[in-house]
Order: sequence, then C-alpha cells, then structure tokens
Amino acid sequence: MVANSAIQRLLHPRSIAVLGASDNPIKLSGRPIELMKRFGYAGRLLPINARRSEVQGLPAYRSLDEIDGEIDLAMVMLPADKVVDGLRDCAARGIPAAIVGASGFAEIGERGEQLQQQLEAVIAETGIRVLGPNCLGMFNVRDRAMPTFTSAMDESAELVGGPVAFVSQSGAFGTFIFSAAQQAGLGISHFLNTGNEADLSVAEVLGGLLETDGVEVLMAYLEGVHQGHELMSVARRAHELDKPILVVKVGSSEAGARAAQSHTASLAGEDAVFDGAARQHGIVRLAGQEELLDTAQVFANGRRTRGRRLSTLSLTGGAEVIPPYGSPRNPIDLTAMLISDTDLLRRGLEVAVQHPGTDMIAVLLGNADNASAQLIDAIEQAFRSTDRPLVVVWTGGSGRPRRRLQELGIPCFTDPGRAAAALSKLADFSLRPPLPAPERPADIDDKVVRAIVEDVRAQGRTQLDEHESSRLIAAYGIPCAGAFPAATPDAAVAAAHDLGGPVAVKLLSDRIGHKSDIGGVRLNLTGDAEILAAAGDLLDIAKTAGDPDARLLVQRMAGGGTELIVGLKHDPAFGPVVVVGFGGVLVDVLADSQVGVAPLDPDAAERLLLSLRGSRLFGEVRGKPPRDLDAAADAVARLSWLAHDLAEDIAELDVNPLLLDEAGKGVIAVDCLAVLTPAD
Repeated sequence: MVANSAIQRLLHPRSIAVLGASDNPIKLSGRPIELMKRFGYAGRLLPINARRSEVQGLPAYRSLDEIDGEIDLAMVMLPADKVVDGLRDCAARGIPAAIVGASGFAEIGERGEQLQQQLEAVIAETGIRVLGPNCLGMFNVRDRAMPTFTSAMDESAELVGGPVAFVSQSGAFGTFIFSAAQQAGLGISHFLNTGNEADLSVAEVLGGLLETDGVEVLMAYLEGVHQGHELMSVARRAHELDKPILVVKVGSSEAGARAAQSHTASLAGEDAVFDGAARQHGIVRLAGQEELLDTAQVFANGRRTRGRRLSTLSLTGGAEVIPPYGSPRNPIDLTAMLISDTDLLRRGLEVAVQHPGTDMIAVLLGNADNASAQLIDAIEQAFRSTDRPLVVVWTGGSGRPRRRLQELGIPCFTDPGRAAAALSKLADFSLRPPLPAPERPADIDDKVVRAIVEDVRAQGRTQLDEHESSRLIAAYGIPCAGAFPAATPDAAVAAAHDLGGPVAVKLLSDRIGHKSDIGGVRLNLTGDAEILAAAGDLLDIAKTAGDPDARLLVQRMAGGGTELIVGLKHDPAFGPVVVVGFGGVLVDVLADSQVGVAPLDPDAAERLLLSLRGSRLFGEVRGKPPRDLDAAADAVARLSWLAHDLAEDIAELDVNPLLLDEAGKGVIAVDCLAVLTPAD
C-alpha cells in the first residue's frame, strides 16, 4: 500500500479539518479540537465554522475553500441531514478521507437507511474514503491525532503508545478495551471505530495498519463480518509480515441459522464459518476483553517460540501451573528462600535460558515488594539475554512491580492460568502451518459437471436427485458406490443382478430430500422377492409423500467403516465453504464439525479433519487398522473445489456418509444430495 493512499492519510494525517467545529470544548462538535490541543497534535488543525473567526483559540474558516494547501483528513461533525453535503464539499476540495461521527443513519431504521444510501452514493461518485457514519473516530496515539469526540479521554493525563493497533466495530466496547489496555500498560498506536461501515470496513483499516511502521500487533472487535474475502486477504498479508491479528467476535448467529434440507446449513452458521476461516488463515480468535489484552501483551514484544516446552520457576509449589503444552519435569520450585536470596532466581533463570529443552519461560512470584528491585533486575537480565518468550506472574502486593515489568516490555500477569492461556495462543501462532496453496485437480470432468447443472436448470428444478448428485461429485474424482436408477420393481431386480451382492434400494426423487426420515431406504437386500417387495413399498411411500413420479436407486452395499459428512454451502461473507464432521444418522446428535473456506489443499483438508473432537477414530481402534486419512483429505479437497467452481450454482451439497473403509483402504460416497441456487 502506497504511503500516500487515502487510508494511510486517514491513519497519519498531517492536517485535519473539523467541519462544524464548536468553540465550546464540552460540546461533541468541540471535543475533537479540545482533545487534539490537549494531547499536543503537531499537525495543522483547521476548524470550519461559518459564524466564527476563531474556535478554541485557533483561526477558524467559513468554508474549506478558504484553506490553502493540502488537507489529509476531514472530521465531519455535522447533523446527519447535513453530512452528505459536507462530504461533497470535502471531495470537491480534494480531501481523500473523512470521518463521519453523526448517528441517525442505517442504525435507526428506514429513514436513516435512505440517508445512508445517499451517503454511499456520494462515496461511490467521488471516491472519498469514509470512516463511519455513527462512529467515534480515531486515536492516533503516536502522532497525537485525535479526531474523536469520545469521553474515554476525560480522565487521561497521558497516553501510552506502543506497537499494538486496535479496530472495533463497536464504539462503546472499543473504548472500554482501549482504556483497559492503557491501564494495563499495553502501548497502543492507533484505535479506530468503524461504526456503520458505509465505506471502510474493519478489514480495510487493518490492511492499512499492517503497512504502518511500528505496528506489530493488530486487535479487532467484531460484531459481524460482511467482507470475508477482504479479511482473509489481510490475514494472508499479516501472515507474510508475521504480524498477528487478534480478534474478539461476538454475536453468534447459531440460533438463527436456517434449517434447510441440507444438514450443512445447521452445522455451519455464521459463527462456525468465521471460526473456521480464522483458524485456516492464522487469525487468533479470543473469547473476550481479558483474553484479548492478555494475548496482546505476550505478542507486543515481538517474540516467537520454537516449541511448546515451558520452564517454570516459582517460589512455591502452590502456584504452579503446568499448561497442556508444558513439560511434566517442570516447574522448578525455588522455594521462599529466593525472597531473602534473590540470587537463587538469577541462577535459576540462567539455567532455564541456557537449557536446550526450554522454549518459553514463566516466573511465578508473589507478595515480594520488599525484594522487588533485585528480583526484577534478575528477570530483566534473563529477558535481555534471550529471544525466548518470558512472562512473569506476580500475585499480591502493591502492583508496582507489575507496572515496572510492563514498562520494561516483560509481560506480567496476576493469574498463572491467564499467563498459560496467553502463552498457548503465542505457541499456536508461532507454530502455525503454511497458508493453503491449493491446486485444482487436473482430472475434473468439467463437461459432465456443466451438463448436469444445465439439464437440471432446463427442467426448472433446483434440487438434484441422488443419482444426479452422485454423478456430479464423481466428476470431481470422488469415489461413489455403484448404483443404477430403476423405474419399476422389476427394473430394480435387474439392476441388483448387474451390481451383484447385497444392495440397498432407495427412493430416487428430486422432491424428497432426507429419504430415511420417511422410511425411504432399505438395506442389505439379497433375494429377488425381497427386492420386489421393498421396491413396491418405497414407490407407495413416495406417492404418499407427494411424489408419484419418484423412481428407485439400486446401490451396491458398502462395507463398514467410519462415517463422515462433508457439506458445501455458500456463506454470504466468506463465499463457498466446506463442512466436515462425523456423519451418518448421528450427524445431528454428535454435532462434531469444522468449517474451511474453499478451496482447500489436501494438507489443509487433513488439518480440518484432525481438528474434529473425535479425530482419534481415524487411528487404530480396537485392533482395526487406521483409516485412510489421505484419501479422506483428498476427497474433502476435491469437494472444496466443487464448491469453489460452482459457487454461483450450488446452494448446498451434502455427502452423508462419506465412508472411510474399515480396512483402511480408501473412501466411498454412499449418499449425496445437492441443491442449486434459484435461477434468478
């Protein structure tokens, strides 16, 4: 991103015009001027007020046209019904970026929605970039640029700058987190609130901050994601730069997920899709404010770990915590003697630093204010002597030692569990796998795929029957159980003879989705009489269910094995996604599923499968050989390409079950259901 881009000029403004600036520093429209004066903004501060020649001691201008030179940023402090005209004036003056603080837009209903549409039209027409509306603006702590009207600064005498930048969709929660970070000594470079996101999204702002020198850690607070692909693109860039993106996302929509014929919709609600996309692209998702700030603290000094082995030094065994990634040979209990002989800690830390089996170090102390100077000196020496992550847990006492350690850039906590959780996130990020680099399989039969879709479209249908669905995935190289359609019971018997061995007979219908729910599947049929009777019963069931034109599908019975479900859907934010889980009839009971954004390479697909809670089932169980995980991952990757290639056509698709052979030899799709998007 070029330094002179609109977003960069928003983030680092050398001149700021405040439209509607008030001489009263208490009024909302006067607060941006007051804050920037108070905190020492060194750029040009340009109040625009048609009725005053001076605002808060600064020369004021009646309009933007009276100002000479470039203006990087406009803070629009006008009523909602005046904002559109104000933005036109900004664009006409050549101002590249603006912040709109006013509320009264889409957040208030239909009337505000119309006003926001007008605002968006001006943005599209002029190209000006806009933060907001309905936002608190920005704090640029490093440059003391404060185009904001928040009250969060009222009690702040000084601001703590540092390598962490923060973007929030919520103004209130964003300022709560900003204030908590300041109190904890976590240095913040920038804070921006995106509000209604009529133009600039959290992802775009994060992208600009990524290219900012001195910003090493990015935090975000999200209530929803509308531009998933942009967020993933930013995550890829962050991966290249080794800059973590730490995200708290609230507003899970699982309760409102649409219940469709496909299981996939209920397994992959908005929150599950975001969780999968975040994990896949190296975004660190966190549960809330406390965990966000804890994790930012361990990332802020830029250290990474080469492994998960933690050496812990403590003055008492009672405070010892061994996280899941720690070695059972730890912790080292130095006893309370180190209070009177602080050299014990110094020598212990030297051993830990030099030990080849140490990846991370934790020091657990408490109620040691009297010896704090010597203890902190020992800790600082160890910290400076290594590039390994080192954290301190200091419980009790006055709090002054903790503040001193944080000033030195050494992460310090009051609770060992919180320290362990933060180190765990650091280890996960440090050891993250490469980002997916999928290559489309060369053996996909595109002609067959297109013919199936066009034929169904020509008939005015959206739902494929099982035979059409199976042919579709077979064209992508997915092994499918042998099957023949049959229109009559006699034809079903003939099909069974051709297949050989036990067969399943199923309803074949483009109107009936879940056949098993109405008794539309019969298994392990062998004799002609058995097949004839089952076929007749199924056709009667189809008539009762409202499909007198239903046919039958005769399918060779598959052997036993581990059942998976692999589903595809189109997410409104992230586009085509793939869902994996343990399937069959227990899919709704187990609810063990994971989501990835399509397309996936086989390595990413394998990681998705291994992230299932029941992934031990892929290994050797009760003397049976391990399942063919490579074949399962290949099938998932191929289906992800189907989701990617047919993103405009496939609304939902389920392969349930995808059977992993119990002998450990391959996979086979036993049932498949696909639904196309509506023709319009």
